[in-house]
Amino acid sequence: MKILDSSKATPASSIFIALCFLLIAAPAAIQAQALTAVEAKVSQRPKLTDKASRQLIKNCLAVSGGKQAYIDLKNVTATGSIVEAGKVREFELIETQDGRRQLTYSWKFLGRSYKTRYSFDGVHSWQQELLPKEKHPEAYTGQDAIHFARQHWLIQPFVVPLKADFVFKYQGESKVAGRGSYVITGFGKNNDRSWFYFDKEKSMLTRWGGKGTVAGIEEYMDYRATTFATVNGVLLPKQIELLAENSPFGTITFKSIIANKDLDAKIFYKPANTIPTMRQIVR
Repeated sequence: MKILDSSKATPASSIFIALCFLLIAAPAAIQAQALTAVEAKVSQRPKLTDKASRQLIKNCLAVSGGKQAYIDLKNVTATGSIVEAGKVREFELIETQDGRRQLTYSWKFLGRSYKTRYSFDGVHSWQQELLPKEKHPEAYTGQDAIHFARQHWLIQPFVVPLKADFVFKYQGESKVAGRGSYVITGFGKNNDRSWFYFDKEKSMLTRWGGKGTVAGIEEYMDYRATTFATVNGVLLPKQIELLAENSPFGTITFKSIIANKDLDAKIFYKPANTIPTMRQIVR
């Protein structure tokens, strides 16, 4: 698995030049100042994706392995570790090209094993505590659930079928880790907004995010890819820095990423309750 540092990849000169001509010809109004998460949130949903956004996505696919390679990436199954505010957990992640997602965390505390699963079947999200004692699966709701369903770590909504739910709008320029970037906002299902930062020189997606919660408080939560690895011909993040209101608070490190496993769609759906329920006798 070839790993690349996000600050050292070779520039895609020809693609970048084509983009420059597009942006120069665009109205001056879209040459905005550095985008903030708040500005992305209040943007109005356009009727159609604009030319600049289409070009940025096209460029990103080209330097990430090619559009066809991305289309051929039907799903990914990954393992790794996540560190948040000093807490370390192992994870197993499944993401599919049509937007389904499952994330299982496991960790130990005071010698005791814990395991919790979150899943999104394409319409509904659910969660279940598996260890130390298996509990009933229950609906996963609120802003956390929306963020979980919409903000993917590996597969982004840049090809159909997931892309069909989105309209993209070019927002302007910003910086990611000191490097110049172009920013677009994606308006997905139920008008949920996400933002995507593409490196000016390399055209790669280096940062993305959406509204979530940290310690129960709603925050603008972003993901910044710091290293990359080639998986099934597609360049995917190998390590991701977690950001809340632009401040780092954690790191995701992938140990393995496997493409196109034969998955049973049933794993994404909320399981039937198999835990016996004690009946109370009313006298």
